[in-house]
Amino acid sequence: RPPRSTLFPYTTLFRSQRGKVLTATRTAHEWSKDALFFKAQRYAEIMLEKDHSEWEFGFWSALTLEILVRASISNISPALVADGKDWNNILYAVGTEPNQQKFSPKSADISNLLKKAENLFSPFTREMLNFSIAHINKRNSELHSGALPFEGVGSSSWLPIYYSVCKVLLGEIGETLESLLGKQVAEEAELHIIALEDESAKSVKGTINTYEIIWGKKPDDEKAKLTKQAEILSTRHHGHRVDCPACNSVALVQGSSTGAPKTTVAEDGIIEKQTMLPSSFGCVACGLKISGYSKLVACGLGNTYVSTNQYDAVEYFEIDIEEEMRNMMYEDNNEPF
Repeated sequence: RPPRSTLFPYTTLFRSQRGKVLTATRTAHEWSKDALFFKAQRYAEIMLEKDHSEWEFGFWSALTLEILVRASISNISPALVADGKDWNNILYAVGTEPNQQKFSPKSADISNLLKKAENLFSPFTREMLNFSIAHINKRNSELHSGALPFEGVGSSSWLPIYYSVCKVLLGEIGETLESLLGKQVAEEAELHIIALEDESAKSVKGTINTYEIIWGKKPDDEKAKLTKQAEILSTRHHGHRVDCPACNSVALVQGSSTGAPKTTVAEDGIIEKQTMLPSSFGCVACGLKISGYSKLVACGLGNTYVSTNQYDAVEYFEIDIEEEMRNMMYEDNNEPF
């Protein structure tokens, strides 16, 4: 049995926002696969409380990724997670208390573990390695500098490969995207992965180039008229406003809801925010149309966005004012003398 100081007790129930209950009934070494995966689940839970457009979403995704890397390596042996510069760390990893005063266990640097992952796991490609290093380095920059590396970064530029990396690492420990993210988000993650692997979607760049050439041949006065018309017609009520990749006019992306809406109560009513996954694009000015999430990702239009609606309390709760007034009068008329 390992000494008490090397054990990581997790014996409580953890209920997620999605209703999933994470049970932890055993006591495990803090560098064990079980302890690390449980921590990854908790980090992922915090990540998914944020909108994709918020910097916190990217920040917590990086923390989740690092813990998943450690869990996958530990699944082979916790000794591989230890900092090998001091053999006492390896002793600690295998459950033996080092005979050293003031010993403080140290695990290996994440860059070292990522290189191990590339060598140990055949599905973990060099592209995945490069992404993981860059993504986790953003976390380092966030914590140790005044830079804002996750601010204003579109989700389509990193989320598809992020989910792909997570899927590979989870597979190495016998887990799935669903066990980390919940069923609904896992299904969304699979769409991102499919979009990443869809080579045919890259042909959309040729379509954009064709429309760009046609647009360039139009007279300046006609382009100005069409651009102005697009700005007027492309309202936020009908979709998410973006710049057209062919003519740079204001255009619209439309999508479908993903995940549960987030509701907050403000002084002037109730605000409901819903994350949307893009599915189509249309430009009034040049006529360019693109359908399909994978094609939108391929041309940089696949960022998720937030649809915001504001209601007053009567509208949101569908209160019938006349009925409420009648009930109040009925109750008043039955007060005792």
